Amino acid sequence: MRMLGRTATVLGLAFLAQTPSLRAQSIIGFDSFKWYIGGQAGLTIFETPAQTRGAIFTAGGNLLITARRTGLQIAIEEGIKKNQFSAYSDPSSPTGTRQVIFNDIRKYSFTLLAFPIKAAAQPYVGVGFGILETAKEYPQGTFVSRAEQEAADSTAQARGSYGFGTLVGGIQFRVDRFALFGQYQITSSPPARKLFTGPTHSLMAGLRVSLGKAREDGPGGGESP
Repeated sequence: MRMLGRTATVLGLAFLAQTPSLRAQSIIGFDSFKWYIGGQAGLTIFETPAQTRGAIFTAGGNLLITARRTGLQIAIEEGIKKNQFSAYSDPSSPTGTRQVIFNDIRKYSFTLLAFPIKAAAQPYVGVGFGILETAKEYPQGTFVSRAEQEAADSTAQARGSYGFGTLVGGIQFRVDRFALFGQYQITSSPPARKLFTGPTHSLMAGLRVSLGKAREDGPGGGESP
């Protein structure tokens, strides 16, 4: 934790030292009809029936396609941590509960974003949907047969994923072809008997780079300001 704190302090001081030059190159307003691709990293906060709410390191990539003051964001993220604990009801277990250990959390998100105002530090909000799943599940306990173990594996895999609705809020700062951004995301709670319980939260920061125009301008025309 001390190393992370020192690293964050050094990065923060480096960013502040570059603020005047970034401000000189910053672009005010929304960049319509462009493709952006980028990466992000941060924390995902979640809870399971066997584990209290906690945070794990998360990283991933995103694609943003902008229109007029709106955009479609597609993101894939992986929460990286081994030996996370959950459980589900299982009559074949002597205790009536089957403990499950899983590694990592994978999230796929599709979000429609709106950029309501023009500013150097530009806020945005969004609504969407996605899929959250555990990357690998290991049901615990004893099994009387190979078929019972395979059934437990299949059940744990099915209960390790669910579809969610999501709300997003963030802010971005554009510099030339680049966009620095910070974002908060909350997902809806899973149905009963899943390996997760309650909503998940994520705090991410990242960088996008423009790949160019998402559409060709019309004859003799340009983009609206």
